Amino acid sequence: MALAVVVLGVLAADPAAAFLCTRTPSGGPSVFWDRREIVLRPSGGGAEVDSFALEAVLRRSAQQWTNVDCSDFNLRIGDPTIQRLAGFDWHAGTGDASNQNIVIFRQDTPGDEVDRWVHTLGALAITTVTFESSTGRLLDADVEINDTSFTFTTCNPDDVDCIVEFDLQNTLTHELGHVVGLDHPPNDEPDAFEATMFASASRGDTEKRDLAVDDANGLCAIYPAADPEPGECFGVGRVSPPPVVFEQTLCAGVGTPRTQLASLVALAFGLLVGRRRRRG
Repeated sequence: MALAVVVLGVLAADPAAAFLCTRTPSGGPSVFWDRREIVLRPSGGGAEVDSFALEAVLRRSAQQWTNVDCSDFNLRIGDPTIQRLAGFDWHAGTGDASNQNIVIFRQDTPGDEVDRWVHTLGALAITTVTFESSTGRLLDADVEINDTSFTFTTCNPDDVDCIVEFDLQNTLTHELGHVVGLDHPPNDEPDAFEATMFASASRGDTEKRDLAVDDANGLCAIYPAADPEPGECFGVGRVSPPPVVFEQTLCAGVGTPRTQLASLVALAFGLLVGRRRRRG
């Protein structure tokens, strides 16, 4: 899966862009939503963060990706949901209630199979996006937060009594970048470390609550305000009809970022699963 391609010169004002769009397999196009408003729904709360705090933080993170002047993309937070399953139910199809875009904590509650954290223990969160592999059209996105291995906080770092562990807004702003269609920028690119989409985050980090210029440039490359047609980051065509592809993107804690890919092709249904991890 070709995921480590640097996007250069997408915007004339930024000739050396660090941002990287999520790309479909085998050198295909970048992914995109075919509408400019996407709804995410919070599902329950976590160990340290209740459902009301999750919704409040999620709204602040979503505003970062909505309030960008050069784009008209709107990431809206809808009413809470009881839906708990991540991933796309291809039997039900798009528009079905089972295929809501959810944000949920996973706590490994004994006896609750749905609540299991089944991903890498060193990942803060994972965003699973489902898209058509030939066109890149996104169909579904779900964010799971690793409440099993990490302690999340939501306090204001300017408050004297605030002790930041792993900042939830820092984490969610990053994950929502995957929801809109962005990948981790290559580590050796200019300004990559300052970007919200950088592949690792340390305990106490709150700097990536707000988008860097490079993150905003990435959003505007895909969803330019002046053009109703989505941007394509790799200069390739979008071909129909497409098979369906599942891809998961993980965001982890302190340490040197590493990217590992694992794929499984289900020949009966033309499905491919890829995972990108940010490890501690």
